[in-house]
Amino acid sequence: MKLDILVVGGGMVGATLAWGLGRRFPHWSVGVVEAVAQDDSHQPSFDDRVIALSAGSVAGLEELGLWGDLQHQAQPISHIHVAEKGGFGRAQLHAEDYQVQALGQVLPVAAIGQVLHRKLQCQWFCPDRIAEIEQGQDALAVTLASGQRLQTRLLVVADGGNSPTRALLGMGASRQDYGQHAIIANVRTQKPHQGWAFERFTETGPLALLPMTRNRLNLVLCVRPEEVEATLSLDDQGFLQLLQRRFGWRLGAFLEVGERHCYPLSLIQADSLRANRALVVGNAAHSLHPIAGQGFNLGLRDVLVLLDCLAGDDPGHWQGLAAWEGRRQGDLQRTIGTTDTLARLFANDHFPLYLGRNLGLGLLNHLPLAKHRLAWQMLGWEKG
Repeated sequence: MKLDILVVGGGMVGATLAWGLGRRFPHWSVGVVEAVAQDDSHQPSFDDRVIALSAGSVAGLEELGLWGDLQHQAQPISHIHVAEKGGFGRAQLHAEDYQVQALGQVLPVAAIGQVLHRKLQCQWFCPDRIAEIEQGQDALAVTLASGQRLQTRLLVVADGGNSPTRALLGMGASRQDYGQHAIIANVRTQKPHQGWAFERFTETGPLALLPMTRNRLNLVLCVRPEEVEATLSLDDQGFLQLLQRRFGWRLGAFLEVGERHCYPLSLIQADSLRANRALVVGNAAHSLHPIAGQGFNLGLRDVLVLLDCLAGDDPGHWQGLAAWEGRRQGDLQRTIGTTDTLARLFANDHFPLYLGRNLGLGLLNHLPLAKHRLAWQMLGWEKG
């Protein structure tokens, strides 16, 4: 079978790209290879987690014709509060300061999966994976594990941070372990969240609370590897008491916690974004620490810029791919650099750094230009 574009990975970034390609370039044939069956409840890209969509990502989903199907399940972020546990410095952002209705939106990732899989009309190869890739000047020959052979003029790799397809293309990647695990769960507190999102920097790593519908909050609690087993083994009451000590009483008492999941945290970066008639996007290109909630937002910008750069009769022509890579470099460097710096800076409890962090947070709240630059990055108003 001959295809114009083959997307590897049917998760959030891959499926969004496939939808955008069909909408923008209906004359091109598009296929998706996905390792997990579409009706499998264990599909890792569309599990129980939530994502914080920046204002720029919401605009991008509106541009792709998807937001109308998603907005009824979203919770607006009206305010952001950043502080260090026990510290004196803090920074706050408010939607009204930037003349926007919301700083972002919190959405269950499963909601995105349901909408995309319902709307997508392209060819799916699922469950399946790429077993072999043969290079060619005008196309790549792809052999699937099922034995089916495909030809594609462009291969877009979106199968996650540990991408096997990236390795098949001979594209290397670096990995830096943060020495932290993220424990994810939904919680309920005594006081209503009123659209506030919180980031607390604690002695074991960041603690984030994102507002959700029905007055729930999504928790991301970072802990050291040696604390994982003991933290997960706590009963609900013990875990809620731990959260209370780490976060404080700004939202009153923590009352309920749902099922907990745990993920190791590392920074993964592909050595290159493109090869002959192939490129990597989303977590296959850059898998980030969740400290600033930028992972999917960054991957969505990969998609939106790619849709802008593809043109002409040949989607895999090197000029279009080089233009896309060039446009993505600045955004990637800024976002990865900021996220990595924050993750490492706030993981160190040495007193000089502790003092400097609190002074910095305090000053940030009184320096409009610096604060606006932070807001600009978090709101995701740049495509790159």
